Amino acid sequence: MPLKTFHNLKKSRKAEVLQVSYEEFVFHSYKNASVSNIVKRLGIAKGSFYRYFESKLDLYTFLTKNAYYLRIQQLGILLEDMSLDFFEILKENFRNKILFDIKHPLESIFLFNLFQETDTNEIALLYNNIKHEAINLTKNLVIQFQEKGTLNPLVDPEVAAHFVFQTQLGIYEYLSFSKEINFKENIKTGQKVFDLSEEEIMEVVEEFLAIIRNGLEIKKD
Repeated sequence: MPLKTFHNLKKSRKAEVLQVSYEEFVFHSYKNASVSNIVKRLGIAKGSFYRYFESKLDLYTFLTKNAYYLRIQQLGILLEDMSLDFFEILKENFRNKILFDIKHPLESIFLFNLFQETDTNEIALLYNNIKHEAINLTKNLVIQFQEKGTLNPLVDPEVAAHFVFQTQLGIYEYLSFSKEINFKENIKTGQKVFDLSEEEIMEVVEEFLAIIRNGLEIKKD
C-alpha cells in the first residue's frame, strides 16, 4: 500500500500519479505494464517512485482497492433503503455502476481487466478477494430476502450469489461483444466508455435481471 511519501503529496499530484498509473494498466497487461513508463510520464526518477510504492504489485493492489471501493460506495445507501426489494436493489446497483463507469472510465476498465487477468498468481489473489467479498455480500442479501419470504427458499444462497456476480460480468461482456463496444479504444480516443445511452444500457440490464428474477423469485400460482 502507499508509503508515507505518497500520502504527503499534494492532492493534484496524487491524482496525476493515479491517472498515469491507471492508464498504464488499462492499456497494458499486468505483466507488460512498466513502472519505467509511469515514471517517465510523471517526470520523476524511478527511485522516487519507490518512495511512493514498494513495488509494481503494491501499486496495482492499491489501484485495485481504490477503484473497487469507489465503485461500490453507493451500495451501502441502497442496502439501507428498506423500501427496495431484492431485484430493485440489483437494478439500482447496476445503474450506479454504469454511472460510475461513465464518470470514472479508467478505474472501470482497470477492474474489467483485472477480472480477465487471473492467469497471474498475484492478480488471481486480488480477484478472488474481491469476488469473495462481493459474493458474501450478495449471499447475505439473498438470505435476508428469503427470510422475508420474497425469494425462493429452495435456492442455495451461495449459488444465487455466484450467479448474480457472473451475470454482472456478463453484462459487460455482452455489451462488448454484441454491441461491438471497444472500451479501451473509446478511452484512448477520448470518447465515452459506452457508445450507448444510459437508457439503452438499462434495457440490457433489464433483460439480464429478468433471467435472475426467473430463477430466484417465488412463483405465484
